[in-house]
Amino acid sequence: MSPRRERALPVLLVVGPPLLGAAASLIWWTTGGGGPVYLLTDLAWIPLAAGAALALLAVPGAVCWHAARRRAQREHREILREHAERRRRLLSRLDHELKNPLQGIRAALADEPSDRQRASIDAQSQRLVRLLGDLRKIGEVEHTALELTQVDPSALAEEAVAAIREVPGADERRLSVALPRAPRPLPCIPGDEDLLFLVLVNALSNAVKYSRPGDAVELRGRAAEDQVILEIADTGQGIAPAELPLVWEELGRGSAARGIEGSGLGLPLLRAIVERHGGTAVLESWQGEGSTLTLRLPLQGPRERAAPGTGGRRHPTGPASGRG
Repeated sequence: MSPRRERALPVLLVVGPPLLGAAASLIWWTTGGGGPVYLLTDLAWIPLAAGAALALLAVPGAVCWHAARRRAQREHREILREHAERRRRLLSRLDHELKNPLQGIRAALADEPSDRQRASIDAQSQRLVRLLGDLRKIGEVEHTALELTQVDPSALAEEAVAAIREVPGADERRLSVALPRAPRPLPCIPGDEDLLFLVLVNALSNAVKYSRPGDAVELRGRAAEDQVILEIADTGQGIAPAELPLVWEELGRGSAARGIEGSGLGLPLLRAIVERHGGTAVLESWQGEGSTLTLRLPLQGPRERAAPGTGGRRHPTGPASGRG
């Protein structure tokens, strides 16, 4: 039950019976039933009768209240079960992600490691560092206060595209930016500039990673009522419909992405940042045709207090390693 309904229920229990009684009396009087009624009884029985009447009036309210409480408890238990299942899947995937590089390191160290084995150890250890770093980023994003400034989405998009052009393989894609310039460019939005920059870099990096040489990668933007909408679209390999929910889970990866380097933390991190800003992230994908990631950011900004700070900083934050 929503908090608003919980607050309204006691009020309804208090004012409901008198209102029903008043309505019944009004109907009775208008239909000619307004004559006097005399009830003869011992005065001592009046409190008992009044108590019984009040008890009868309270029964429906008590039944409704109990039913609402049980429904709320069932919903709470369902949420707890869902969280427990997500935690179980996360731990299972984490065990898998950590086991492979650790086994590779152990195998390389079984004998005197050669140069090739040392390179393998270095690569596997870097993979572990990236994985743990991405997990830490998600935790920080979910709990660290935002440092808000007025962010120009158009300028931020141009910076993100410029940064992505340095990513391996980006020069083989057809990168383009389509943002309104006249008569009304995209309005500024309150946001944490570094985190929103990380969102765009992650989204564009995914589009490059999961597309092929010659494919198109587009960053589009528009304003709609009380929000700014940014879309990152590509003509890459796409995602199977059944696997779309999976890519939003920590360490979740689609079957077509398992041969590509990544941990499956890019989209969960991206969504955590966007939701902290009061927005939404929606992924549409067509297998074999491409994907479109739509980010909606409200013009009023996040509904939380900003952390003290001057903002406008640019830390060297790189993309999280993978989407799904």
